[in-house]
Amino acid sequence: MELGVEILPDKPHYEIEYIAILAEKNGFDYIWLTEHYNNRNPYPLLSTIAFKTYKAKIGVGVTNPYTMHPALTASTIMTIDEISDGRAVLGISAGDKVTLESLGIKREKPLKYVREAVEVIRQLMSGKPVSYKGEVFKVNGRMNFTRQVPIYVGAQGEKMIRLALEIGDGILLNVSKPEDAKIKTDKKVAVCCSVCVDDDIEKAKRLAKIVVGFIIAGSSKKFLERKGIEPEKAEEIRVLISKGKFGEIQIEDEILSEFCIYGTVSDVVAEIERFDVDQFIVGSPIGRDKVKVIKELGKRLKS
Repeated sequence: MELGVEILPDKPHYEIEYIAILAEKNGFDYIWLTEHYNNRNPYPLLSTIAFKTYKAKIGVGVTNPYTMHPALTASTIMTIDEISDGRAVLGISAGDKVTLESLGIKREKPLKYVREAVEVIRQLMSGKPVSYKGEVFKVNGRMNFTRQVPIYVGAQGEKMIRLALEIGDGILLNVSKPEDAKIKTDKKVAVCCSVCVDDDIEKAKRLAKIVVGFIIAGSSKKFLERKGIEPEKAEEIRVLISKGKFGEIQIEDEILSEFCIYGTVSDVVAEIERFDVDQFIVGSPIGRDKVKVIKELGKRLKS
């Protein structure tokens, strides 16, 4: 099983670059940077990371077709692929509902948006003339260069999972239980799971609750029902997030463990090793001391 890390670019570029370099040195095979408008833009960072790493795959995990046109996504990730000598990967999904709404963007027809975006990106990467007339996107043109970048489609609900398996080179699942990742497919299956390592379990839980809160706030009603979360609870969390009151988010331990693997490094390693997937991505928040956690997880999981 390959190992990836999800880096939230909420710190100065040199700190993000250091974490990426550290991850590669400690055996991580993939470096994924998240994309949200209120953090550093991942694409310039991926360019600098490309020059400072040598073998790890690097990519955005994930972009969305609402805030960035797929033609621009194609051009950008193809450029990253050229700079990194063929190491780029692209993660794309319908995007975070709460973040999109904060920009006045309604996440409508997510399956249609993702399908058409992937189709446009694939056609443009070929370098051939493109005349695409979809319900959402229309493109007439071509790229002046060609690159073939693997596309991983982020999925959580049943319909998006089916779409991801149909159109993606791989699927990025947002789950924390091995049984939720058992999918029969010849496509690459990657699990991106919130992880929080700390010797102090209570501190691990407090940090994890913020990330899990965002996950719950952006999840569909049907998905939350499967996890036993009432709509009222999800709405309460959304309101707190919108007001920036992250410390007031209350999530029971049973619910927390549905979305996050937390505990000591031994606890977390034991849970990660239960997964039977192509790639496990260590997702935010990782832990209070990211440097220590990345070193320990790399040592335990890639030795």
